Amino acid sequence: MKVSSLLLLSGVVGVNSWSLNNKSSNRPPLSHQLQKATAATALATSLLLPTTSVVNAIDFSGSYSDPGHPSCARVIKMEGSTAVISGVDGNPGCGVGSVQGAEWKLTGRVDEKDANEIFVDFSSKGGPKDLVGKWDENGIRWPDGNKWTRQ
Repeated sequence: MKVSSLLLLSGVVGVNSWSLNNKSSNRPPLSHQLQKATAATALATSLLLPTTSVVNAIDFSGSYSDPGHPSCARVIKMEGSTAVISGVDGNPGCGVGSVQGAEWKLTGRVDEKDANEIFVDFSSKGGPKDLVGKWDENGIRWPDGNKWTRQ
């Protein structure tokens, strides 16, 4: 049974048991009490339960490995629906004996319509403004086939 159904049921049962045990002659009619209980339960449910977009959203936060840049940092921090992506590139990678480049920082966003996608502005690195990465089991798959795997 869903939480909202349980809340509604508990509100109706609570009002019903109160009205059966309360012998006061100036109490409101049962239908009025049920309307109030239903409204209160609906309000409580809407405040307590998360929205669908939050439930279905992928949390892109974390450290990733990029096979195109071995051992180079790739970190995503989510701030609401905004993503801050930081990293460094190297030649050929960032391991011992590699020439490491400057650190970079990009911004992106997760859209509520499709929370399994991340849109990243790679224009400061010479790429597209809204590159779409799609969540693929354990990482982000980019349009060129590259996949950042979460560590």
